[in-house]
Amino acid sequence: MHFMPDTEDEDSAAETFWPEGYKQVIREEVSRFVREGLLRDKPFQNIYGQGYKDRFPEYPAFLEKLADMVAVGAENGADIAFDDIIHSFLKELPLPQLRAYAHYTAPPALSVETKERLRQNVIAEYGKDNIYVYAHGVGYTKTFPTIDDYLNYIADLVITGAENGANDTLEQVYRAFLKLAPVIPVRRHPRRLKVW
Repeated sequence: MHFMPDTEDEDSAAETFWPEGYKQVIREEVSRFVREGLLRDKPFQNIYGQGYKDRFPEYPAFLEKLADMVAVGAENGADIAFDDIIHSFLKELPLPQLRAYAHYTAPPALSVETKERLRQNVIAEYGKDNIYVYAHGVGYTKTFPTIDDYLNYIADLVITGAENGANDTLEQVYRAFLKLAPVIPVRRHPRRLKVW
């Protein structure tokens, strides 16, 4: 039998992850914003009574679960936007186009204040990241003459991704509502590992 050394601790120490402060902004603000809107407007009382009362003993708990799901969807959408950006870097392609949906499903997931806080977080964290700074210098100075223009566009991509992800989750929820089916769980993506 060959002896295999346990290198898990060393491997873990060598791993580096992308900054994820944007997820904290989304977790803190999106869930609260959506929950407050739902509690104020009470849009799903009939649906709740018809098909979800047995799973959620109280209506506010039902709305809180929906708000948390929308926040996870927003996080996942932001992750997808970052993955698309990295794909552009690796393939030396132009940055992705902003692809906001023509119409977003109610309730809105991101307030104006949340979008601005998310923008500031992405600019602060990724403006210091050597890979993002390097990518601007070698591939995007013609499109984005200043680093500020470039970082603001990156932030726009992430904000749009978060909105799209939240909307995708709401669409799944509404499909479940149509059939009074169980709402499909939404799972967070794992931390994004820098792989080069």
